[in-house]
Amino acid sequence: MTKQSRLPIKAAKDIAVTHGWDQVIVIARKVGDDGYEHVITYGRDAAHCEAAARAGNAVKHHLIKWPCALFDSAIRVLGVGRDADNRKALRVTLKQEPSEHDIRMVQDMLRAPTHSPAAVENGA
Repeated sequence: MTKQSRLPIKAAKDIAVTHGWDQVIVIARKVGDDGYEHVITYGRDAAHCEAAARAGNAVKHHLIKWPCALFDSAIRVLGVGRDADNRKALRVTLKQEPSEHDIRMVQDMLRAPTHSPAAVENGA
């Protein structure tokens, strides 16, 4: 599996400044079995940031099929590893203590069918 890299928001800002755009949404995809997507947004001021973020979330949910619950949570995953005491369990380390809503959201995301980039290309 390849290492996932995140696009910096500065890349979207550079596009906006260079070409005179108020809002920029960048979608990057790595296709294949190890594929993933990354979406970044930029707006030239607070109102444009908000509008670009809403458009980016619509792209994530409707086009890429990310679950809506993901957008309502502020949790950030710092790492995932094996649970030493249970080979069927994973250990997830978060940046902050999760709320009950966050825990339910993660559980719902893991239960829901996932859509790989290949499945989305085929109309999933």
